[in-house]
Amino acid sequence: MDHLDKISVEELQDALDNVEGKKPTERLLAAIAYKNGVTQTELAEWYDVQRRTIYSWLKRLDTDESLEQAVTDAHRSGRKRKLSEKEQKEFEEAVHESPENVGVDAPAWTPALVQQYLDETYDVEYSIPSCRRLLKEAGLSYQKPRRTAAESDADEQETFREEIKKKRREMDATVVCIDQTKKSVQVEPRDAWFPRGTRPSVELSGQRDWTCLLGAITEDGDRFFSRFEEYVTADHAKHFILALCKEFEDNLIIVLDRAPYFRASAVTDLAARDDLAFVTLPAYSPELNPVEECWRQLQSALSNRFFDSLSELTTAIDTALDQLSISKVSNYF
Repeated sequence: MDHLDKISVEELQDALDNVEGKKPTERLLAAIAYKNGVTQTELAEWYDVQRRTIYSWLKRLDTDESLEQAVTDAHRSGRKRKLSEKEQKEFEEAVHESPENVGVDAPAWTPALVQQYLDETYDVEYSIPSCRRLLKEAGLSYQKPRRTAAESDADEQETFREEIKKKRREMDATVVCIDQTKKSVQVEPRDAWFPRGTRPSVELSGQRDWTCLLGAITEDGDRFFSRFEEYVTADHAKHFILALCKEFEDNLIIVLDRAPYFRASAVTDLAARDDLAFVTLPAYSPELNPVEECWRQLQSALSNRFFDSLSELTTAIDTALDQLSISKVSNYF
């Protein structure tokens, strides 16, 4: 705020005597406090606003208008309707950063947040649909962030990625990620849309039948699933990996987690084969395994559905697995 160097505390106090209303008074008091050494962050806490709002208040004073006009909304000149080319570029650079990096206390951009940001930073009005359009034009898309465990270790994840690269250099092989899940005939309730005023319900069954699945996805998007009605053991994992070798007829780099059945000698001994190499996922890092996305989509397809038998469940599972939409494995690591 170099421009405030040209404005004295006395001038701000004189302007304070000449304004009316809560907002103009707050803006001038904030400027006086800032001149006296209070930080923008501290001022944001005082006034219970975002730091960006304090920045906007102070930036108002960078004008040829009188101080009284600068802090008073009613006496300001007409608001601009659109961003200039320079402002548009600045805005696009800003939204490619976290809102927190530009002084906005929020984890991600939304149209409403953009509307507020444009108003406070550039004094322009945009509707929510227009803000949504601006975000798209800036190269952003509406996405649901992947969950990451707070306990995950960034260094371990980087070591994992480097090991994948090293294995690739050592052998001409296809990367295959594998994982396991369990599904029961019991209904799994999930949020959905229902008519207002109703009390949605789903049927329950006294049955306890279930099935386990092992799934695999290659870097080329090929998928392979095996289903059986018992808990996964080391022998299941071993035969599943051997089936992958037969199915893909290629050297394989197998990415797997730290489940006990994957760490058993029945599986680890397979690493002696010339056509196989294993890379273990770091702890608390399911987001690095694309098979987890398969299970998420499967969960969505099965939720809120009543299955009268295990046969009905397995039929629904097979149908859902045929309809999976999975992004490139390279997007995960």
